[in-house]
Amino acid sequence: MSLPFAEIGRVLGPARVLEDEPTRLAASRDSWPQALGWGPEELSRRRPAAVLKPRDEKGVAAVLAWASAEKRGIMPRGAGSGVLGAAVPPGPESVVLDASSLDEKFELDLRPDRPSVACGAGMLGSNLESRLQAKGWSLMHFPQSMEDSTAGGWIATDSFGQLSTRYGGIADQALWVKAALPDGSFRAEEAAPHIGAEGTLGVLTEVCLAIRPAARSRSFHAFRFRKLREALDFCRTSMDQPVPPSVLRLYCPVDSFFNGLRRGRGTGGSSSLLETAQSAALRRLGLLYALSPLIGRHWICVAIYEDEPGFAGGAPAPAPRGSGLGDGPAMRWWEKRYHLDREKLERAFLRGCFADTVDFWAPWEGLAGLHAGVLAALRPHAFAFAHLSHFDRSGACLYVTLAGTGADSHLRAWQAAMDACVRAGGRVNHHHGVGLAKLPWLKWAKTEEWLSRWQAEKKRRDPGNMFNAGKLCR
Repeated sequence: MSLPFAEIGRVLGPARVLEDEPTRLAASRDSWPQALGWGPEELSRRRPAAVLKPRDEKGVAAVLAWASAEKRGIMPRGAGSGVLGAAVPPGPESVVLDASSLDEKFELDLRPDRPSVACGAGMLGSNLESRLQAKGWSLMHFPQSMEDSTAGGWIATDSFGQLSTRYGGIADQALWVKAALPDGSFRAEEAAPHIGAEGTLGVLTEVCLAIRPAARSRSFHAFRFRKLREALDFCRTSMDQPVPPSVLRLYCPVDSFFNGLRRGRGTGGSSSLLETAQSAALRRLGLLYALSPLIGRHWICVAIYEDEPGFAGGAPAPAPRGSGLGDGPAMRWWEKRYHLDREKLERAFLRGCFADTVDFWAPWEGLAGLHAGVLAALRPHAFAFAHLSHFDRSGACLYVTLAGTGADSHLRAWQAAMDACVRAGGRVNHHHGVGLAKLPWLKWAKTEEWLSRWQAEKKRRDPGNMFNAGKLCR
């Protein structure tokens, strides 16, 4: 153990002060796709001095007291599954505080008016849900990253899950948090200041979330539409029902194909031959766009309703005659809803390709225009397709997948998509946060009111800018 970390090593134990090269390199980036293309020089510039892994709140307090005395910046990190660079260290003098060991607490409060679970902020979502299911309860929050994201990370990014159409996002589900401040003291408080703050206001050690009885049964439905506006009318009618569906997602023809919602399972597979063919295809964007209508011309809507104890269940909104597709597409989506092959993504970058996603939001009346504007802006730079999800009574999230070749094209595609969203009057983030990727568009990612509140909290709680410096401060 090097001399600068000897003191904190005596408190945490040497096994919890990690200075080896592989650990530091792994902590130099999160799951931000643009960072997957970084070379050794950029990785070295971002590599933290060490990764500290306190096992409990006493250890967290010790780390913060030590960092304050040493004038070290601290970057809180959960599972590192964020896709916008929010967990990228600010520089080689900073220290990563790995909160993944803060996962032991699990306490149920089953009062009838507000059942909840208090858990360690480092607990993985899949582990938390498994423990709840064993007792007949369930979360309301199911992000695609369920298996490799933490309860604290959900708070930090203002996360939304796949059942948000009925239950809202983490801001609607988080009841309180416990946070460590720069001097090592702790504060149990409302979650609101930390929602979307990306670890800039403190280190979360506990999270309390609302829970519900585990679903007793589910009904699956799918519908097809020739026009986006017709599909949006159906979705809006669904949201106006007394009980909305738990899941409501609307896929364009290409996204329907890649998600296996049509007959079969979409592209599937991960053989080297198939991946090589996909890489070659991405070098011919014009041909891809010319052939894409052959995949199909229908938008496909997936709707899933839950029947819980004490709840009579919902019914699909009236749909045009002949649009029903039965339960198959919705059931296929449900079966693969967490599937994300990160190793395949990394191999794509090694072959000179890129694949990325970007999330936007717009009110109902702006969704069609946002979709058209963003997809048109991306066309010269990447092959892109989209779906709409996380519907609420005001609007929805437009979730765009883009793929192509070359780091320059990747950056141009990202810029084009963000600028197109601004022109269309949308918001440039919905549930992934801001991080580094969206920092240049911060004023279109967060409201002026939110930024004003955050700045006041940052000045009050962390005047020395210890936590996650360089984030949310464009």
